[in-house]
Amino acid sequence: MELTVKRFVTGPIETNTYVLSKDDGLCIIFDPSSGCSKMLDYIKNNSLSPEAICLTHCHFDHFMGIEEVMKEYPGIEVWAHPDEKPMLLNPEYNGSHMMGIMVTYKGPLKELHEGDIQIGSFKFTVLHVPGHSPGGCAFVIEKHCFSGDTLFAGSVGRFDFPGCDGALLFKNIKEKLFTLPDETIVHSGHGGRTTVGREKRYNPFFK
Repeated sequence: MELTVKRFVTGPIETNTYVLSKDDGLCIIFDPSSGCSKMLDYIKNNSLSPEAICLTHCHFDHFMGIEEVMKEYPGIEVWAHPDEKPMLLNPEYNGSHMMGIMVTYKGPLKELHEGDIQIGSFKFTVLHVPGHSPGGCAFVIEKHCFSGDTLFAGSVGRFDFPGCDGALLFKNIKEKLFTLPDETIVHSGHGGRTTVGREKRYNPFFK
């Protein structure tokens, strides 16, 4: 199985939306933010078939594009950790109120839990990595890790929002993400990609 990862910078605070696809044309969408028309065009132009939307966590900028995706693909499954449900329903909790908008998602939700899981035809290992948010998750498949806002190139996720826990964030990065193979490619929620090995060596938060 050949995996392809395509990144799109979307939404009001430059969130990374990813399309993970296989050579059979099936794909998964990660963290769709608003203004994701280029991502949808990429899916159509490459004859891809989305099987699910996966949310690494539920701050508003990581899910506000669900409606746009569902206009094209009605009934597509949405997956998130159950501890993120309050954020999906509450603009003050998901941060959208700070932008003067009220973003919610009240549709059906498939629940993520830590461990091996099959989503559509994709087999992931889900790591529950609370700290930036209560139900933050990282998705690991082959050499790829979709880390959301838990770990960035040279940085970590903020831990001053409601529901954050800085000590827990650092613990989970060290005990879960940093135990992945060094060559694992980390696809973060903002900014460019990195690797586990690079962050273990150079991330200033872990010096």
